[in-house]
Amino acid sequence: MKDRFLHITREGLCPQEHLCAVSQQNHALCIGLPKESCEKEKRFVLTPEAVALLVNAGHRVIMEVSAGIGINYSDLLYAEAGAEVTERRAEVFLADIVLKVSPLTAEEADMLKSGSTIVSLLQPQYQNAEVLQLLMQKRAIAIAFDKIKNDTGECSFADCLDEVDGRAAVIVAAGLLTNLYGGKGILMGGIPGVSPAEVVVIGAGLSGRAAICAARGLGALVKLFDEDISRLRMALDACGQPLFTSNLHPNVLTNAFRSADVVIGTSCDMTHQLSEQLIRQMKKGALLIDLCIDKGGCFETSLCPNKPKDSIFEKYGVLHYCLSSVGSAVARTASMALSNLLVPILLEIGECQGVENMIKRERGFRDAVYLFNTKVVNSDIAHRFNLPYCDISLFINMF
Repeated sequence: MKDRFLHITREGLCPQEHLCAVSQQNHALCIGLPKESCEKEKRFVLTPEAVALLVNAGHRVIMEVSAGIGINYSDLLYAEAGAEVTERRAEVFLADIVLKVSPLTAEEADMLKSGSTIVSLLQPQYQNAEVLQLLMQKRAIAIAFDKIKNDTGECSFADCLDEVDGRAAVIVAAGLLTNLYGGKGILMGGIPGVSPAEVVVIGAGLSGRAAICAARGLGALVKLFDEDISRLRMALDACGQPLFTSNLHPNVLTNAFRSADVVIGTSCDMTHQLSEQLIRQMKKGALLIDLCIDKGGCFETSLCPNKPKDSIFEKYGVLHYCLSSVGSAVARTASMALSNLLVPILLEIGECQGVENMIKRERGFRDAVYLFNTKVVNSDIAHRFNLPYCDISLFINMF
């Protein structure tokens, strides 16, 4: 493009040419939003407001009919925001980038076009060897959005979901303790003359601290356990006094479990799961919530021989809430939070001229890739499925 301006010379006014910078146009993305195949998963990746931002930036969004119903957004709202709403499920999976919350099923992976990108939660416990093989055959790029890091090295998506899960766990617990849902009829905060419910939180990470704040906000008596003293100190600073804290001392932990009305597990260590014996000593009608079921579970009773139960069940008179999608209880809030984080990344992918350039340019984004160019580039996934592991840094200079 050339811009003309007038330049004064001795001969008078003469038109002179001046070169203007040419702005590089964004790469238009085609983004597919399928309906979640798991009925328990109510969360959805984008709200209508997020879709409008993407469409206004020149991107195309194809959404399966009724995909947003879990967060109470109608197809009409998405259509008004610019999404192309279709009943043809296969059409959604032909998009350049497919966004989901839960990992793909084999049927969904089979519908992907060659060279496409799938973005979802990693959830190693629910990955499938058949799906991984299909994705590699299709030369797909698979990215776990909960592993994406920001400029300071923090996993913003994982932190956001942890905080939602921690707060949602307390809301779920408050409901399950009432007679309406078969509980003992306990009010979380009690009233004058009646003691509040006792809540034991295992793990002083972000989800643990969120659970503490929510439980104390309802008036519950909270006890926090963690092996890391520095994390206990951080929890005290964040949540304030008075707060009972302890390391996982067997006697202290046993006494806490015996009197607890609710136990919330937020930290998972497969080599030191809390024993079945502890659960046996809990009060009849007490509630146990395992927020780490998709990572293997916090408690021995959360598991069956081969895989997590991923359900609500009773054992030793204790109600076990072991669902991988605790945040689905507040799906709209969780989805709005996901949208806030996903939209800037999708816009940046467009500015980078595609996913591969984004992987090459952004280290935090590259760390979230687990399948690339027919190779497994995530060591945990490679180990779990006994597949060869390749360092993605070996590939980034090849494109």
